[in-house]
Amino acid sequence: MSVSLRCVEASDLLLPGSLPEALAMMAEPEPPTPLAGGTDLMVQCEAGARKPPARLLSLKQLPELKGIDEADDTIRIGAGATHWQIRNHADVKVGLPGLVEAVSMVGGRQIQTMGTIGGSLANGSPAGDIAPYLLIADAVVEVASIEGTRQIPIRNFLIDYRKIDLKPNELIVAVTCKVLPEGAKEGWRKLGPRAAQAISKIMGNYRGKIVDGVIESFAVSLGSVAPTAIRLPEVEAFLVGKPLSEETIAEAERLASASVKPISDIRSTAEYRKWVAGRLVRGFLTSFTKGNEGSEGSEGCES
Repeated sequence: MSVSLRCVEASDLLLPGSLPEALAMMAEPEPPTPLAGGTDLMVQCEAGARKPPARLLSLKQLPELKGIDEADDTIRIGAGATHWQIRNHADVKVGLPGLVEAVSMVGGRQIQTMGTIGGSLANGSPAGDIAPYLLIADAVVEVASIEGTRQIPIRNFLIDYRKIDLKPNELIVAVTCKVLPEGAKEGWRKLGPRAAQAISKIMGNYRGKIVDGVIESFAVSLGSVAPTAIRLPEVEAFLVGKPLSEETIAEAERLASASVKPISDIRSTAEYRKWVAGRLVRGFLTSFTKGNEGSEGSEGCES
């Protein structure tokens, strides 16, 4: 049947009743374009950034993509779970508090109730709010086709600018994250023109643990400083085993600024992003000296 959604008036909307049926449709010689929340696809079509698809494959009604389940030290989130469902899920609040903070800043409530974690990954934007968190949570992306499933570490799934490891006949099925270890902290920061409904100039996440003043573990990731969201392995390797001192923090800040290669665009300059990358890492480390518990939340945004 045809739909009338402004930019896709002539598109045929396919409504599979199950994931196997959807995968069979994706196996056709010219597979349809998957449609979850449509919060990116519709905007791109409306802006003329892409041609309206001839056929759309609706994924919203598929129960196989909706679940959120905890098992041992991981939480598996179905690709069709919305940002609103994620931010309000009890297990996610406890096990992945930084993800709750990240999805809470994706657009406004209307976007959060429609947009999905799978759709956000499929978009592949380096300015997306979710990918940096998935990196520090060592997430694994599950994709499927009629040929079977693949489990792809998020660091390998994000290939280049808006390029992901997803074949034309595959769908993103789920994302599995490691929960916050006991005694560890994690936090999230975003800088943009507003606190919400704005594309980030730069954002980042950390997850770490301090024992007796010594950094036992530390993972840090940033977005909008490279073609994809990235971890900072040089910073992480330097920090582990170091005392949480001003000298350590200053060197980590310097390493962070030196290790990123952002671009200048309409939202910010490369020089500013390099400086902020270091300041974010400093802020993440300083949070340990404040004695706060759990996720650090979002920082004041620029005007």
